[in-house]
Amino acid sequence: MTKIRVAGTFEDATLDVLRILGVTNAAKAANLSPKTIRDYSDPDRAGRPTLAKSVLLDAACYAKVGRAPFLEAYTKQLAEATEQTPRPAGDVLSEALDLPGAIGRLLDVVRKSRAPGSPYGVKLSPNEASAIVKEIKQPRQELDDLEFAVVSATKANG
Repeated sequence: MTKIRVAGTFEDATLDVLRILGVTNAAKAANLSPKTIRDYSDPDRAGRPTLAKSVLLDAACYAKVGRAPFLEAYTKQLAEATEQTPRPAGDVLSEALDLPGAIGRLLDVVRKSRAPGSPYGVKLSPNEASAIVKEIKQPRQELDDLEFAVVSATKANG
């Protein structure tokens, strides 16, 4: 008797992978045993593939049929988990005023990395490059927050 798997679950995604690739190819793609990969599709078993294994399995499926079952399951679960909690929009001016600080911090990291006394002088060291890339994320988030506030304010006005 076949067990019922709820659509959009990781067990269902594993079953899709097994249908697309077959047990042997799926096991090879994720460097797992065939028994382990079959167990991942069983809703009564506790184990699930790690994120890294899921990516390997999705990549193999995508190469074969253009689908990524674990990404589809994750996206469905994320949509269900977030549809009940709408994100509150901030005030447009407050969000806009957060930008200069974030840009200032980014500029400070860039300035320090270009100083003659920095580890590589005016050239970027790997650590400095990593710090800059990390710092770029904050202004990007501030811009996203500002855009969301502007769009939300526009919707609220009719």
